[in-house]
Amino acid sequence: MKKQAWLIAIMALMGVTINAQTRMIKANDTIRQFTIYSSSKIKANEKVPLLLNFHGSGMTALEHMFYTNTNALAEEKGFIVVYPQGLNNDWNVGFEQDYDNGTKDVEFIQTLIQKLQKHYPIDVDKIYATGLSRGAFFIQRLVAELPNTIKGFISVGAPMPNEVKNRMQSAEPVKAMYVHGTADEIVYANGLDGAYLSINECIDYWKQRNKSNREATTSEYDVADDDTSIIVENYNSVAFMKIENGGHTWPNSDPFNVGFPLGKTTQDINFNEHIYNFLFH
Repeated sequence: MKKQAWLIAIMALMGVTINAQTRMIKANDTIRQFTIYSSSKIKANEKVPLLLNFHGSGMTALEHMFYTNTNALAEEKGFIVVYPQGLNNDWNVGFEQDYDNGTKDVEFIQTLIQKLQKHYPIDVDKIYATGLSRGAFFIQRLVAELPNTIKGFISVGAPMPNEVKNRMQSAEPVKAMYVHGTADEIVYANGLDGAYLSINECIDYWKQRNKSNREATTSEYDVADDDTSIIVENYNSVAFMKIENGGHTWPNSDPFNVGFPLGKTTQDINFNEHIYNFLFH
């Protein structure tokens, strides 16, 4: 019975992966690539949310799709998820590349969203973004430069770049969650001078912008025997998921190492379900 259940699970995963499609568009005279998965549960004439999910540096969109497994979430909940591909597997996030004259990634995503709206039943009031590392730095640039487009984001392993904060074009509320491991040795929770803020500074910024002044509702998770635990501080539209002893990884994913000190991957929470509950509700 265990073997049969395992085979069913593998077949289900293959189904949501096979149905993903990789396509190309032209933005700023450059051919750009993205992979899209559209839930089979979407009904005719129904408008559904769009989740943009961005890979980290050195990863591809397809690798990130397998790693985060948000196709399964999109299929279950009935929405569309898109994995954009960065040039040279990277994003122009506001540091380590010329902000204005580097790769035109913001323009790529703006064009992509416009094209998606023409061909898919996307609810323009429910466009969200998430990502890991460089991809998570970049989604905050999208919030700054495409005001009122991204309605909420979850940044995994990436505080807000300094230059992104300087270029915010709107004071409208945006749902904001930061997810960071206390043992992350790639991106520091306490910030980096000349590059990005600390997590605490990010939370303070979004609490003020979203006018979320109430005390945090705190939830704790420690169910897996993996030497990690989770504390979530929720301020309604702003949240911080602190992963004790966690590394520079996507929570609840398969642990892996690509030659960097990525650290531990917590299994204490169904992270993709948490994404849905925070952004879509």
